[in-house]
Amino acid sequence: MSYILSWVMKILLILLLPYLVYRADYLFAVATLVAIVLSFVPSIVERNHRIHLPFELDFLITLILFLHTFLGEWLMFYERVWMWDKFLHLLGSAIIALLAFVTVYSLHYTRKIRISVPLVGFFTVIFAMAMGGIWEILEFSVDNLFGKQTQKGLADTMWDMIYDLVGGIIVATLGMLYVKYAPPETRRRIAQPIGEIFGIKLKRRRRNDNRRGLT
Repeated sequence: MSYILSWVMKILLILLLPYLVYRADYLFAVATLVAIVLSFVPSIVERNHRIHLPFELDFLITLILFLHTFLGEWLMFYERVWMWDKFLHLLGSAIIALLAFVTVYSLHYTRKIRISVPLVGFFTVIFAMAMGGIWEILEFSVDNLFGKQTQKGLADTMWDMIYDLVGGIIVATLGMLYVKYAPPETRRRIAQPIGEIFGIKLKRRRRNDNRRGLT
């Protein structure tokens, strides 16, 4: 089901693009094109590196882009739905934090970096906040260059950042608890896709990891 939903959202974004160009809404068309490209990133990574990423990753990335671009901007959910902006900040920061946690934990697990799990969680929160800050800078730039009103004042911006922080903290906390109590085989499956990108054969280390309880 998630596979079908992901492709439906991708197709709707693709169909929206030519209409925006026809309507001469070039700024929104560029944003939609970027969203389409980003939605295909997991598939491109899988093909180029010949690895299998969890399909939920593809679905989550496509979902947040669809909610922002198609529903938020095109169907004007930002204006019509109460707290839509804050909901997307919370969800978006959680998805970004999840990507950060899985990536850094995989590097930790495969010993590409030497870092404790709490520091993985700390990095996750910082990364979510950094991406939220970059998003606010982009909104500020668009408002000033193109006369938009994506930012509605200092309070609105600060609440956006607070929701980014909350999303990062939730994912970091749940992630640390998950890897702490998950069995070694589950931890290995989490780290395997990133490990394969670096050419690390985790199957050879399964017996040692099970014996040591590597986290």
